[in-house]
Amino acid sequence: MMRPSVWLVALVLGACSEPDVALVPVPAADVSKLAASVRNRVNASRAEFDRIAATKPRHVVLGNAYGDLGLTYHAQDLAAAAEAAYLNARALAPKEKRWPYLLGHLYADSSRLPEAIAQFEAVLAIDPEDTPAQVYLAQLYTQQGELDKARALFEKARDKNDARAAALTGLGKVALARRDYREAAQDFESALQMVPGASRLRQPLAAAYRGLGESAKAEEILKGYSPAGLEPGLPDPVVDLLADRVASPHVLISRGKRFGKAGRFDLAEPAFRTAVEGDPKNSEALANLGISLANLGRTAEAQGFLEQAVALDPGDVSAQFSLGVIHDRQGRDAEAIMHYRTAVERDPENLQALAHLADATLRSGSAEGAMKLYRQALEKNPDSPRFLFSYAMASVKAGRSAEARRSLEKLTAVEREPVFVNALARVLATVPETPVRDGARALEMSRALYESTQHNADVGQTYAMALAETGRYDEAVKLQKAAIGGFEVSGPAWLIPLLKRNLALYEQGKPTREGWAPEDPLFQPRSPAVRP
Repeated sequence: MMRPSVWLVALVLGACSEPDVALVPVPAADVSKLAASVRNRVNASRAEFDRIAATKPRHVVLGNAYGDLGLTYHAQDLAAAAEAAYLNARALAPKEKRWPYLLGHLYADSSRLPEAIAQFEAVLAIDPEDTPAQVYLAQLYTQQGELDKARALFEKARDKNDARAAALTGLGKVALARRDYREAAQDFESALQMVPGASRLRQPLAAAYRGLGESAKAEEILKGYSPAGLEPGLPDPVVDLLADRVASPHVLISRGKRFGKAGRFDLAEPAFRTAVEGDPKNSEALANLGISLANLGRTAEAQGFLEQAVALDPGDVSAQFSLGVIHDRQGRDAEAIMHYRTAVERDPENLQALAHLADATLRSGSAEGAMKLYRQALEKNPDSPRFLFSYAMASVKAGRSAEARRSLEKLTAVEREPVFVNALARVLATVPETPVRDGARALEMSRALYESTQHNADVGQTYAMALAETGRYDEAVKLQKAAIGGFEVSGPAWLIPLLKRNLALYEQGKPTREGWAPEDPLFQPRSPAVRP
């Protein structure tokens, strides 16, 4: 269907005084199976192109007409036709930076990275100060291991206010790849200060602190990490122009998912909303709109769309799980458990839903039920530190000390994180079952950890417990009093009664059999993704 248009252009080019330009044929796009809204958008764009081409315009005008046609094809994910139209636009209007820029995105979306790099380089050859091109090209250079080139571009972009956070993020990733952990940590910290909600940055930031040997700080940072969280972006008018051309709900959903995967829920939300407006009964669009809104912190609005999605399709695992997260954030554990359980029943391999269900079950007071669920998760991922630790703490709560010790022994054999080592030492020092306890080992572990963590107060508790278990009560009393003094100043308040109960036992020459307070957050687990 496109051949007449290409033939007309050939006549125009031959009749103009401008030099001939070699053009590529634009393949006809099969729109017969697409929605009427999409067909109408494509046909209207093609008719407008034909109208302009028939006037025998100058190269730059025809180039822009090809570019506009490419935009429409690109927006509907008709990649082959879009590529040809953009290539012709580039050939006819070589000083217009939009067309290589959009070609770069088209190639990047198709994982054609060398071609994408060439196009973004062409943009910067036209306009060296194009900030979005600098950032995108630097990101591609990073993926390809060209770290010097990436760093140079990120440093240029860092000087622009609207791109500073994204550039710092890129510089952090370059530094991390070079194992320059101090610089990486500084860059990620700076980016997070600018965009506090960019929770995805907490994972590479934690990796940087691990590289610096600060494992405890890394663990604390990871508590705020969410794989579905945001990562700093930057304004991009050209990509916004592309988004405005999308007409197909299917394409809008695909595009929104790509934005969501990149952490750009601010861009995903309007794509999904437009899809819902075009097809109000599309449960997938409703669910994804709800998910995007939830990630943007618009909880009430998110809940409404997710409930619509579940009503239309109760088998939508993503919607069920996300609705569970919404209730979870509101502290409505019973409702959260209902939706998590449905998600797990529909998709038994969904480890994220299983973990959230287990956490909510433990919070609800069923330690045995939580153990069963964590055990199911471990059957699917037996070496997961997260599941091994969660299973151990559920076992402690259930009074299953041997199970707790076994899980922590396996965990600390491969992961020497202070929080894990401290938990094992505390189990060895305090559990009621004599065969499970090992006071001498608990003392050795807790003393070494206390020194290596610069007298961490929580580890100090464990050290005092181990001292008492091995009969060194005077030292235990002294250490416990210091711990009480520190926690009375800095909290948490719920811990003080446990500390005082244990102090009284040590003063009486007795060890403690209470390793954790009932109110300890370890028995109230809540994933970063569901924290209010």
